[in-house]
Amino acid sequence: MLLLEDPTILLNMHGEDHLRLRRIVASAFTPRRAEQARPEISKIIDRLLDDVESGGHPADLMTFARLLPTRFISQILGVPEEDGEQLLEWVSAWLSFALPREDLDRAANDFSDYARALVERKRAEPGDSLIDHIINAHDVEDRLSENELISMIRMLIIGGNETIANAISRSLFSLLSQRQHWAALLADRSLVPAAIEELLRHNPPGGGTTGLIRLATADVELTSGSGVIRAGQGVFTPLVAAGHDPAVFPDPEQIRFDRPKTHSTMQFGAGRHYCLGVHLARVELELTLNALLDRFPNLRLAVPPAELPWSEGSYGVGLTGLPVVW
Repeated sequence: MLLLEDPTILLNMHGEDHLRLRRIVASAFTPRRAEQARPEISKIIDRLLDDVESGGHPADLMTFARLLPTRFISQILGVPEEDGEQLLEWVSAWLSFALPREDLDRAANDFSDYARALVERKRAEPGDSLIDHIINAHDVEDRLSENELISMIRMLIIGGNETIANAISRSLFSLLSQRQHWAALLADRSLVPAAIEELLRHNPPGGGTTGLIRLATADVELTSGSGVIRAGQGVFTPLVAAGHDPAVFPDPEQIRFDRPKTHSTMQFGAGRHYCLGVHLARVELELTLNALLDRFPNLRLAVPPAELPWSEGSYGVGLTGLPVVW
């Protein structure tokens, strides 16, 4: 089953069912929880950068970008760290639309079987992880079905990996391909929070390939004069467009850390589907940038930006390698 074919995941649910499932996990992703997670995230970052430094350069920072969110979301969920590489393979397959259908179905089934086995282990040896909380919502409170329970676990693993890994790698790509911005952060570390918002606006996770898919409930005439969207038609709006509207962001193609705070760029969605992990994502980005600035002030790309490899055939296009030297 492809990602957009699964009716039991939050991404594809609407109305009361969506709100019911979202409420079950929302308390684990509040701004307060994200702030409390700073020490643990910093420990993971330090360990991963120890590996980067000891391995010498050139080093591929995509490995770091993938492993940081994988290890942290595994801690939140109570998933064994050694399962991380396998989880990344399943996430990649789940987001692909280029693999043969039989391979996609096999990966989806294996991913679901893993989630079911994890649930059974947690039921036999309960703890205090987020998965234990979700299981309790099923077993004791009867707030979700067994299929919804499994889909919730899969979706949290996917969302906790791909978006943040892409946000880290794309932000670093922007900073290092126009290195004057890296130099600006070195000179004034107080710019980091504003830089994160600007980098996410300019080069959001997934780039121009991700967006909101909605069904029009009434006829809407486009102000551009290009036509009418009819009730019942599907609409895809690339999220990158919101952050590149020149009426809101003058010179949208330019990276500027001095932009005034303005409307949301929608890189994490909007409304009831606003990303649950947005606060964690911002904390992970902030801690990552500060750690890299501390350790590797001379960080730079090992190859010209045009030679960096990008993924194909996935719902979220991202770098597949980010070689750097320092």
